[in-house]
Amino acid sequence: MQTQTPQSSAEIAYRGAEPDDMKFILSSWKNSWRTCPWAGTVRNDEFHAVTTSTIEGLIARGAAFQVAVHTGTGRILGWICHEVLSRGEACVHYLYVKDFALRFGIGERLVEQVPGSKPGYYTHRYRQVVEACPGWRHAAEIARRK
Repeated sequence: MQTQTPQSSAEIAYRGAEPDDMKFILSSWKNSWRTCPWAGTVRNDEFHAVTTSTIEGLIARGAAFQVAVHTGTGRILGWICHEVLSRGEACVHYLYVKDFALRFGIGERLVEQVPGSKPGYYTHRYRQVVEACPGWRHAAEIARRK
């Protein structure tokens, strides 16, 4: 089966994440973070449990997700997890865009949709976040706050 890819940014829609999106979001977060050079030194046998706990903690405290979808197929091309901090600053916890879709500026468009004052903070240093959030500050400890 051939996968239809967008030919322009007009074929990409942005919306809040839906319950059916979460399986892909969680899987892509864990898999991409696992191979990231900045992921730290979590033991292999503990990686998924530690990462799952972190993500669940962010969701429990109100982090939100936006997704970019191909309008023709409805397939997710990318997503962002974010929240607004107590002083009103924007905080990006994670940003993921499929490699083939990076050329459409999806990461930057997702960051633009994050509410709060910008530039803000990001908690998971990942290539796509660093590139889409110039001038933002890395603060990993924000993801661990209760």
